[in-house]
Amino acid sequence: MKLRKHNSTVLNAEDKFSHVCDGPSPLKQLTRQELSRLDLTQLGELASQLLNDKDLKIGKVHPFFWSMVETYVDRFQLYPFDINRALFSYLELHDFPEESVQELIHQLESQFEEAHGRPLRRPTKRACQKDVLDDEIKELRDSLKYAAMVAESDE
Repeated sequence: MKLRKHNSTVLNAEDKFSHVCDGPSPLKQLTRQELSRLDLTQLGELASQLLNDKDLKIGKVHPFFWSMVETYVDRFQLYPFDINRALFSYLELHDFPEESVQELIHQLESQFEEAHGRPLRRPTKRACQKDVLDDEIKELRDSLKYAAMVAESDE
């Protein structure tokens, strides 16, 4: 079992609804009509209390958050969080899985090239040198083959 230390870069929402009570809340007793009159702070408190329910399954939470993010993006045309920080936090949380990172890089490079009509990265000197070296080796092989053929025909 791998022990993890607390990581400050992992997304942390504790400051978002900091005045949530630990004890029983009158919000749980509200009717639909009363719920419709709550402001965002009160709705946040209620959501935090519901999310802290020990019997809550992630399958019920995921669609809720996804619909909230989609609604927010539709309304304001931006994400409610720093998308770069979220991506790096996710990768860090999972110890930067090699296959996922490579897939992400490939996808970013492909989409960048599609959008801009040019590759994201220029070939490095080393790659160019490798191509030149490959060409030189091919020429040498061809020369040796030719020399061997000439030597055979002279015999």
